[in-house]
Amino acid sequence: MGKKAKKGLTKLKIWQLIVILIAVVFGTMLFIFLVGMQEGKMVLSLDAEYYCKDECDGEYMELDGEEYEGLISAGKSFVVFVDQGGCTTADRMRDYVKKYAQEKGIEVHKIMFADMKETSLHDKVKYYPSVAMIKKGKVLTFLRADSDDDAIYYNDYDEFKKWMDNYLIE
Repeated sequence: MGKKAKKGLTKLKIWQLIVILIAVVFGTMLFIFLVGMQEGKMVLSLDAEYYCKDECDGEYMELDGEEYEGLISAGKSFVVFVDQGGCTTADRMRDYVKKYAQEKGIEVHKIMFADMKETSLHDKVKYYPSVAMIKKGKVLTFLRADSDDDAIYYNDYDEFKKWMDNYLIE
């Protein structure tokens, strides 16, 4: 083989190594990203105390702002209903949440909007009624009373149930 042929072959090998190296680095980064996505998955498993041992009656565990912040500080995972008296939409949502809790055998916290305004939850939830899912002390997701996209969950129990089931795992 001539000198030119060897030099061309060497350049080809270097380019092949560079391409392989880039593929390995990219593959490693993709793997790390996918594992990270699995860890931060948008699902919620409630803390054990929120699953009923006997039949659930669907009654809410009332919270004030200080109690809510205590649960957040403790890194708890739970569902909280943001309520307000005298609101027809809140009345309907109250029934939806209660029915869902009974069907799934879970307990749900309830906080009044006035109390919620003094908590970190108000950084996310600006309007009532709402249902927020808290995962390890952080808001995972919540219903937006001011969103046309979320309106279906406020007006149809089956859609509300699908929304809850999409996040809540047993």
